[in-house]
Amino acid sequence: MLNKTKFALVGVVAAAAMASTGAQAATQTASAEVDIVAAVQLAQNDGLDFGVVASSGTAGTVVLPTASNTRVCSAGVTCVGTALRGRFTVSGATTGYVVAINVPATTTLASGGNNMVLTLAPSMTSFTSAGAPQIFFVGGSLAVGANQAAGTYTGSYNVSADYQ
Repeated sequence: MLNKTKFALVGVVAAAAMASTGAQAATQTASAEVDIVAAVQLAQNDGLDFGVVASSGTAGTVVLPTASNTRVCSAGVTCVGTALRGRFTVSGATTGYVVAINVPATTTLASGGNNMVLTLAPSMTSFTSAGAPQIFFVGGSLAVGANQAAGTYTGSYNVSADYQ
């Protein structure tokens, strides 16, 4: 019986030693914080319009740069009239924060069952907000096939602006 008592006493001492380490624990109250910034607003002011293009028996391209509304037409296509680069305004961005501009690389323009690929190019991919509205442009390069079927070709693409 004495051995059982010794083992019980050793068990109680070991348990007490384990429990006593909790007496050395510390607790600290921590703080938490968040700053909410105004949501970025994005508006399309002008749609991307390559104007009137005449195709021929040779494929060609029409390039509308972001720097101006002046198209560059390669051999195989004839450009008539005026064109208009896409124009967008970002507003509401908080001063000092970087805003990313996202435009897809390509989109498809379709007329009935006929398609053309439009490669898109934004004038900027990001900017640091100074608090005032920021304008950017979208241009691109339109691949016109040989004897491209006549029609009004339309398409769409998603543009986004958000804090980086």
